Amino acid sequence: MSKIYLDSVSTTKINDEVLAAYKKLLEDYYNPDSLYDEGVKINDLQERSRENIAKALRVKSKEIIFTSGASEANNLALKGLAFANPLKKHIISSYYEHSSVYNALEQLRRVFGYEITYLYPDHKGIVSKEAILKALRADTLLVSIMHVNNEIGAINDISAIGKALKADHRVYFHADCTQSLGKLPLDLDYVDLASFSAHKIHGIKGSGFLYKRDGVNIEPLISGGQQEFSLRGGTSNAPANIILAKTVRLALDFQKDNYDQISALHDHCLKELEKIPKVRINSFKDGIKTIINFSTPILSEVMVNALNLKGIMVSSKSTCTSKSKSHSRSLEALNINDDYAIRISFDYDNTFEEIDRFIEALKEIIDKYEYRQI
Repeated sequence: MSKIYLDSVSTTKINDEVLAAYKKLLEDYYNPDSLYDEGVKINDLQERSRENIAKALRVKSKEIIFTSGASEANNLALKGLAFANPLKKHIISSYYEHSSVYNALEQLRRVFGYEITYLYPDHKGIVSKEAILKALRADTLLVSIMHVNNEIGAINDISAIGKALKADHRVYFHADCTQSLGKLPLDLDYVDLASFSAHKIHGIKGSGFLYKRDGVNIEPLISGGQQEFSLRGGTSNAPANIILAKTVRLALDFQKDNYDQISALHDHCLKELEKIPKVRINSFKDGIKTIINFSTPILSEVMVNALNLKGIMVSSKSTCTSKSKSHSRSLEALNINDDYAIRISFDYDNTFEEIDRFIEALKEIIDKYEYRQI
């Protein structure tokens, strides 16, 4: 019997069309900054990719900066902006941001003397614009709030937040959009900086980009040559950058159909989970449909391993912290004990049969292990 993958928030299978095109691009090994014909051709393809991504997001091509993924994009946005604006030393963010945001902010606090205000989500799991506006100060440089939380699936209204910030205050707004691209409508009209990753939307790993609004000044984190408008030195990963446009286009072209399928799977799974007396749902019903977070009487580590033995792949928290002893800030912010929490996530290639197999396996494991834990 085939294995079941319920961890698509962590990463996704590469789209067959994307993979085939990427393999072909690998044969063109030329440096896009070279001046001979072959290099110029690769550079043209890379810039066409930039233009197509910009067009898909309704922004300018010079506002797209290729990176190695969302973690680098987050760091470039936060540190780059801070280093370019050293007179303002206050930043507002949320306690449940991805580790690449949280740890970047902690470095700014620890090493460079910034003061960080971490807001907690409300009873619906979101960070409200009212809480953000209340936390603003005269020396606030930046607000950084993720669009979709990667552990509980809560959706923050980045359009409303951005619009409120622009109405009365001179403060920059950054949004980590890693989990929303290709799933939810995306409006960057009131966002100054936004981070994206390819491998969350069936692209290749080590690929992503930062949207930086024209006129927003940041300092490079990787000093080098002229690449990426002199904001990211080093020879461009041209094949990854070129194929990224196709990855984004496919994700957006099929966004509605894919999300409808995911929603149906989510609702079926949630309905079945709610029938199990010893399961507690941690996610919110108005959150994104790709994620369900829930708790059982079984320790998370035991549950993950037991499901793995049955051929079912799930996670207990963000994969970026899966090998650390740290607790989940997302669940801690909501007063949920992460020792017993499980996160499952869906994609359009999951099936109802897989969900039913998962539910049956979950019931069996709870019955087997509930009274055997020390």
